[in-house]
Amino acid sequence: MNDVDNHVGDLISGYLDGELTQQERQLVQLHVERCDQCKGALDDLRALQKRVGDAKLKTIGEDNRRETMDDVAVRSAKGLGWLLLITGALLGVGYGVFEFMTDPEVGMLEKVAAGVIYLGLGGLFFSVLRQRLIERKSDKYTDVEI
Repeated sequence: MNDVDNHVGDLISGYLDGELTQQERQLVQLHVERCDQCKGALDDLRALQKRVGDAKLKTIGEDNRRETMDDVAVRSAKGLGWLLLITGALLGVGYGVFEFMTDPEVGMLEKVAAGVIYLGLGGLFFSVLRQRLIERKSDKYTDVEI
């Protein structure tokens, strides 16, 4: 069976991973017994699989991970990022509301309705924000690993 089309090279990886049907496994086993090229490929993949399985990966200890995540620079950048994001959003919304309220083509009823909606959204936002800030002190899920 020296014809390249008759080799089982496409099935060898699935054979090693146990993903083939019984018929395909038997086909690979019988072929590998007769074909030195495919037997060599199977042996090479087994050796590679063993080397990868035996590889030692560097692990970061819990203390090192926490130090990295709680680094002063990381916390500062995170805090500054949130501050800039919220400030930009408030400025953008504030400018939009100002333009909307000073536009002479918009009727008073629309202005009042929009104002009430924005005040309601702002009140909801600040109540949720306040609640989260209070709960943050006693949140039992702070140190949960995902």
